[in-house]
Amino acid sequence: MPNTTLQRATRLSLIFIKEQLKEPTAFFWTILSPAALFYLLAYSKGHTPPYTSNYIETTAWFYAYISSSVAFFGFSFYIIGRRESGFTRSFIYKLEARLIFLLGQFFAYSLISILYCLAFYCLTRPSFGLLSMSEALHIAVRFYFCFLLFSIPGLLLTLPPITFQNANTFFSIASFSMLILGIYGASTSSSSSSLIQAFNPLAMANDIISHEIMDNQQLILAIVALFLSAFLLTLHNLRVNPVWSRY
Repeated sequence: MPNTTLQRATRLSLIFIKEQLKEPTAFFWTILSPAALFYLLAYSKGHTPPYTSNYIETTAWFYAYISSSVAFFGFSFYIIGRRESGFTRSFIYKLEARLIFLLGQFFAYSLISILYCLAFYCLTRPSFGLLSMSEALHIAVRFYFCFLLFSIPGLLLTLPPITFQNANTFFSIASFSMLILGIYGASTSSSSSSLIQAFNPLAMANDIISHEIMDNQQLILAIVALFLSAFLLTLHNLRVNPVWSRY
């Protein structure tokens, strides 16, 4: 891949990040709301800081849900939104242009996902004890693999001819369904719930956060391989309607 392609994709990703930062209310709400929910749920159970439970096991579901939200409502959702924009329809019609666009989108939300992860860590970890740079790094690595995991179905959902408004509904249904199935699976121990958990991406992400992912090289390779396959499939089948196709 030519360096110019990577450079252009990097510059485009910076534009996407600046665009995200132009909506500070949504940006900070996405950062603050998971932490607020965490403390509200803990308080509803009668728990007050300092907490004595294991930090990673206690917050794994929150990290999993945050990674799914960034992958669905950030990375994938705005692929659909931007392909409907005048800019995308004017310029993203050649293979190289599509590659730069998708890489720029991926680079931008990869960085944003890590920022959300570290923000949640800084907001919640003090209630369990001192912050740890090594722990934050380990969580960020696991979190990023969760982001890649959710980006796989997210990319596939960009392929059907759905609009930006319909995509919001689809992603909301998918996210809510995974959450409900995760809650059901965690609250019961039947064989059916174990089967559901095995195919629930949110439950898989919870396991990735809770355990040392580097010990499971097969899982790492499977996530990377499936993500690359979904990325290449999207690259070659991305629905783009050039401006002149309307006339």
